Amino acid sequence: MTRATRFTIEELTPKFMDQSERFNDWYFTVHFTHEGKKHLVKLAITEGSLLGQMTQLTLSRDPASLKDEGDAVTLSRSVNDISLTKDEAELLFSQSDDQVKVEMGCLTAICGLEQQRIISTNETISADLTFKPRGPMLHWKHEAGAVCQVTDVTRVSGSESLSDVQGTLTVNGQEMQVEGRGLFEHVWFSALNFFEIRAMDWFYGHFDEMYLYLCHCESITSESKPFHFETGEMYIIINDDFLPAKSLEVEPESWVFLEDFRRFIPSEQSVVVRTDQGTLKLKTRLLNYPLFIQDPARLEGLTIDNVPGWSSIFCDVPITLEGKFTYKDGRVIELTNGVGMNEVIRISPL
Repeated sequence: MTRATRFTIEELTPKFMDQSERFNDWYFTVHFTHEGKKHLVKLAITEGSLLGQMTQLTLSRDPASLKDEGDAVTLSRSVNDISLTKDEAELLFSQSDDQVKVEMGCLTAICGLEQQRIISTNETISADLTFKPRGPMLHWKHEAGAVCQVTDVTRVSGSESLSDVQGTLTVNGQEMQVEGRGLFEHVWFSALNFFEIRAMDWFYGHFDEMYLYLCHCESITSESKPFHFETGEMYIIINDDFLPAKSLEVEPESWVFLEDFRRFIPSEQSVVVRTDQGTLKLKTRLLNYPLFIQDPARLEGLTIDNVPGWSSIFCDVPITLEGKFTYKDGRVIELTNGVGMNEVIRISPL
């Protein structure tokens, strides 16, 4: 089966615009090195009522500051990172036969079929970055526009483009030339019960030899029954092998305590992905301080399943990755220069 290396217009347009409850995102990240130091930039437009209508501009450039205090490893907030989130009132949207343009606040996403561009006019973080796919697109449930039942209520569709990225970034007046790897994503859904989720890990990863995205979610139904979801795809560039995930295991191996928010998140995880052609084994490690999508919440007045008092955390964790892919015939690919993101949701009783 030939896999698409370009988008369709339908994959790029906002969805459910006639519905009061909806979510659309146009999400861009780039990992790059400047003056010998690893940087990560995220520029995201989020539209709709379900997770908030906002722009997010973040820059991570300080290595994670970990401290072993005996009973826990703690993580302090980075000094030189920048995080700018602003609630916005309006999304401007236009399309032609080969391009979708969305504007919100200081961000403009110009999404072509073969490449995408994100422009920021923010005074603190301005940017003009172009994203070109490294190979075939990756899709939720293995097909463009397919609908994934992630929880009892939530059904998600979306496309992921693991990309080479070039352009310019200006931070507090200092201009940097950017050349790196990143992600362009457009995801959409029209129903969400966030508090059904107990644990979710979404990953994307770049290696020299391959790229991937994975999602694993454990939740509870309205009848208080466990609900499991997993999906993912990978593309081995050096062998031109496209591999949908058949099964997925994610296991935290160590945890870190976020001092500012009094919460634990995984700092190292092992991931095993089985496909028809072989098995991928990964180790992920926290690289920078998390990028918070929503502020961690302590909900003392919330009762779920007769349990009072809950907490939630929802963040993007910059990671490094290492691992190998073993084909069923015994061939092994050792993977190099792994970078990516681990989106983490944890919702639990206090």
